[in-house]
Amino acid sequence: MVKFILVLVMLFNIVVVSSVFPETIDRVIAYVDSNAITLRDFEKVASKMKEKIPQIKNEEILETMINRVLLLRKAKELFIEGKDEELINNYVDLKIKSGIIIPENKIREYYEENKIKFKDTPYIYIRDEIEKYLFEKEFNQKLKEYIEKLRQNTEIKIIFIP
Repeated sequence: MVKFILVLVMLFNIVVVSSVFPETIDRVIAYVDSNAITLRDFEKVASKMKEKIPQIKNEEILETMINRVLLLRKAKELFIEGKDEELINNYVDLKIKSGIIIPENKIREYYEENKIKFKDTPYIYIRDEIEKYLFEKEFNQKLKEYIEKLRQNTEIKIIFIP
């Protein structure tokens, strides 16, 4: 109910301000609960991301921005200090990475299943690389599950995708 009232008040303010000042300063493209993602913010992030990944779609960029808002909010709840990127990284390290352990038997099993790929490279030389790969794979899966869980408890409204 409170969220509904906040949205109504916000919409009323937008209508009143837009009638008094007909010039559009910035457009809201999405809401994550009461946090707005503006077109200007999107364009900044999109230009940086498209430099690194030219084929990325605007929808993927917006989804990434929404995920960052969710993770940043959770990081701030734990009173972790720092810049936004640091907060998110520290939070992810604490909540997700710290709980991932790759057992030796999983590393050995992966090696045995993919021996042909490693072209007879001895296990001892390739072990760390396999562990890193399995860790990243597990991390990506856990992060995806965690973000989905956060999204279930959050009101996300996408107004339009540029």
